[in-house]
Amino acid sequence: MRLARLALVVYGLALLALGGFAYADIAVHGKLTLFPAVLLPAVAGVGLVILFGGIIGAHRRASMLESRTAELNRLTDKLEATLATVRAMNGRLHESENRYKGLVDAQGDAIFRRGPDSRLTYGNEAFLKLFGLTPQTAFGKPFAPELHPDSRAPMFGSFGGVENGQPRVRYDQHVRTTYGWRWIAWEDYAVRDAQGRLVEVQSVGRDITERKALEDALTEARDKAEAANRAKSGFLATMSHEIRTPMNGVLGMARLLLESDPQPEQRTYIDAIHQSGESLLHLIEEILDFSKIESGTVTLEEDDVELRPLIDGVVELLVMRAHAKKIEIVSFIDPNTPDVIRCDGLRLRQILTNLVGNAVKFTDKGGVRVSAAVVQEQGRKTVRFEVRDTGVGVPLEKRDEIFKEFMQADSSHARKFGGTGLGLAITKKLVNAMGGEIGVDAAQGGGSLFWCTVPLIALRTSDTDESRSLDGMRVAIVARNSVLREGLIAQIRAGGGEVVSLSTNAQMMEEPDADVVLIDAGTDTVPELPAYPDGRIRALVLLPPGARAHLAELKAMGFAGYLTKPIRQASLFVRLRAPDVIAEPELPAHGAFEDLVITKISATTVTQPGRPTQKILLIEDNPINAMLSRELLRRRGFAVKDVPSGEAALALLVDETFDVILSDLHMPGLDGFETTRLLRAQEIAEGRARTPVVALTADANQGIREACQEAGMDGFLTKPIDPAELDSMLQTIFPPAAHQAA
Repeated sequence: MRLARLALVVYGLALLALGGFAYADIAVHGKLTLFPAVLLPAVAGVGLVILFGGIIGAHRRASMLESRTAELNRLTDKLEATLATVRAMNGRLHESENRYKGLVDAQGDAIFRRGPDSRLTYGNEAFLKLFGLTPQTAFGKPFAPELHPDSRAPMFGSFGGVENGQPRVRYDQHVRTTYGWRWIAWEDYAVRDAQGRLVEVQSVGRDITERKALEDALTEARDKAEAANRAKSGFLATMSHEIRTPMNGVLGMARLLLESDPQPEQRTYIDAIHQSGESLLHLIEEILDFSKIESGTVTLEEDDVELRPLIDGVVELLVMRAHAKKIEIVSFIDPNTPDVIRCDGLRLRQILTNLVGNAVKFTDKGGVRVSAAVVQEQGRKTVRFEVRDTGVGVPLEKRDEIFKEFMQADSSHARKFGGTGLGLAITKKLVNAMGGEIGVDAAQGGGSLFWCTVPLIALRTSDTDESRSLDGMRVAIVARNSVLREGLIAQIRAGGGEVVSLSTNAQMMEEPDADVVLIDAGTDTVPELPAYPDGRIRALVLLPPGARAHLAELKAMGFAGYLTKPIRQASLFVRLRAPDVIAEPELPAHGAFEDLVITKISATTVTQPGRPTQKILLIEDNPINAMLSRELLRRRGFAVKDVPSGEAALALLVDETFDVILSDLHMPGLDGFETTRLLRAQEIAEGRARTPVVALTADANQGIREACQEAGMDGFLTKPIDPAELDSMLQTIFPPAAHQAA
């Protein structure tokens, strides 16, 4: 294109020159001598056109070139500005890199990078200083520090866990450094390229030697504490056994003295000895229980538990203590409460005994009421137990503290009532272990309301329904004690009965419109009763346990029957429905006078389930306990032979047979466990019949019971021996049918 434009310009210039020559020819010769005249204008015009066209084209090209030059200059300026920005950014980046490197080098953490071949690509100053390295000696070479024998295998030889997709991996290593053996906590990070491929691993290490030393010290302290706790538990268990052994002699002998018809003054002294011994034994058991709970050795065993007998048993256990303080104790179970729940019955009994016993302890007027009902709490059903008393109450600010160890609501109470301050703490721990809650509120009208909940699990209801057994019955109540009145009202209404009259004095009742009247005899063993001559209404008297010696007198006064306090709901229903029919033996403590032989029970009267022909071998190394057990058994009609050791017992059993063996567990030489195992082996080897073996021990640990079963024993009695428990055990081994057959 450029050549064509150049040719036109040249061509134009040539035509212009030709025209010039033509004009010159005319000027010289007066005519054209070289060209025809007609060609001159045409040639000149064409030349001018071509010339002007070339000039215009050249001008255009010059303008375009100028424009392009300007654009090029603008772009050059922009490029220079960009280059300046890049140079500035590069400077700042370099400055930032240096600052970051300075920070990395200055901090205490060791940082390094390694490639797939484990060769170092980077290490900060802290890392190099920690391991005594330099960039020249370290970079490009594998890093493999010396490990302590107690450290884990090195992970530096590979990418470790990060190559499996983990973003980071943490581990501790005990390595040799320039400062000696140090614990380093490493954290590996994956470094990947744009395609996600692992190209490097960055490791950050922190010196945790001091922390490890602290952890080791804490671990050592924990181990020592656990060892001390085990030693404490062992000490308490040993001391419990050692104390309970002589306590068995003290309490047992006191019982024997009480049964020997002592003089009134002597009985007072013996009662004091017995009560003091029981208090001491209770304190020992609380301390041992608390120790077992703290050490985590208490295990819960779930079983089907009948609620009514359990609650009635707790109340009956504490009724004598309550009546001694002139207060009443009653129980009430809501009719909608299942008869059987799934829980640890032994621990539930302990919980209720602690709560009820505590209520009796701090109540001087009125009484204690125990109740149970099913409630809905936080989407689950629970059995809520309540122990309401009319005692001193618990201040609001103390309601949390009383469940702590060795705490009571008031120091003055501690001086007045005594105690270790462990009962409620033990109770709270047991309730929490059973998945329940416990607390205390102010009772309406004064006193305290202790409550606890137990999850309702695997419940069932008995076949017999007594919820409406008193339909249509109208009952009048004469009782001075408000707690007793309220308890009777709740029981009667639960059975569908109606309470038509209340009074505190039988003489003030004016022909009540009732089917039967219940008259309380108070809490003394000597009934506090006026004559009740009105024969138009049947009257039942409510007696404390110790007042049955006065049944003949009460019958003569015109009463149709009696109920022994605490009043069982089932017993009350039976007496109200059929007051002239006694339901012995189901209700041996309640009945109609027509069916009773009234006798005053002597202090020396003893149940005798055994016969002289039934022989018992007693293995006991303590002479006092041997004498006590021997006397208890002989008073129950058994022929007793005692030996001081397991070796002597096994030698005697070669030639002589016994109906049952009572064996102490802890004895010099062969203990009760080993003696029983050897006896069972001899019986199998010689084809002899199995002789029942009952353990006698001052160790009440649950593990001891299990050990007795594993050794082949058939029963378990805890020292001090409770005569009632002894009788129950002997009746199990020698049932009444066997007596009759004999």
